[in-house]
Amino acid sequence: MQLIESHELATAIAPLGAAAHAPLAVAPAYQGVWARTLLETPAGRDTTTWVRWVQTGNWHGALSDRDETLGPRSGPGAEHSVFQTPDRIVQTALRERQLAVWERLPASQGRRIALARRDSQGLPTQERLLICGDYLLHFRPATQGSPELAFGRLDDTGTHWRVERANQAPPDGRERAWHLQRLGMDLATVNGDEPLAGTWEVLEWLET
Repeated sequence: MQLIESHELATAIAPLGAAAHAPLAVAPAYQGVWARTLLETPAGRDTTTWVRWVQTGNWHGALSDRDETLGPRSGPGAEHSVFQTPDRIVQTALRERQLAVWERLPASQGRRIALARRDSQGLPTQERLLICGDYLLHFRPATQGSPELAFGRLDDTGTHWRVERANQAPPDGRERAWHLQRLGMDLATVNGDEPLAGTWEVLEWLET
């Protein structure tokens, strides 16, 4: 598990121990983008902090607008979880004495994709792009300082996306051109605007 934190945003992005094209490690019931709507701890009750948990079959990433630790037990599948509905999970962590409620975003189902950026020599890097339905989570490591992270959503046409949260700069509201194409078992391309344009290695690709 790799945990990265910055002053304003905390994020975690990690594989769940599965190789590329391996059987999915996480049940479909947990896959998608989850918004935390409630956190109760001995310190109090929080319903305002913006938190998103992105879960594909073998990869996950988390982003919060507060400087809090989001580790493996912070996701919707962590500790003791109960589905109140197919799209609402109540999670309890007895050791931390906390309760969290997670709601799945409706537009986060339909496809789950995990990609790794290829470098100029065609080798996969540590840069990642996770896609769940209409939502994107882009993770780019940095040689110095905090890595770059952006969470966004595709528009109704599926040809542009807009950043909703980012840790390096406030979202600028600009729509970025986007076209994702799979070229083979291990290769995909994104045509459009930076920072996603380029060649990517397919780690996971599921369309439903």
